[in-house]
Amino acid sequence: MCIRDSDTPTAPAASPVQLCFDLISYWAEQDLLGSRWAGLDWEQKGMSNQQYEIYDDIVHAARAARRRRGTAAAKELIRQETLRRCTDERGATHSSENWRPPS
Repeated sequence: MCIRDSDTPTAPAASPVQLCFDLISYWAEQDLLGSRWAGLDWEQKGMSNQQYEIYDDIVHAARAARRRRGTAAAKELIRQETLRRCTDERGATHSSENWRPPS
């Protein structure tokens, strides 16, 4: 059991949109850079089904952007599109009954 001192400040809980952005943008960049962990499945990455769909779309677009305009442009696309899609879909968490925010 974890007991906290009442004087210890805690960080505010992240919104569903922020969690979505953090997960997808991180993993999309790892995929783009060829990270050894990029091959984990969507559950291991902590994503909902809907977040994984967004991730997959963004990774494909980022790879194409990297071929045309370079890695920096691909990373910018990841950030912009992830923010747009996560905001539009209000965090994209309602597609998986068993999805829980990462702890």
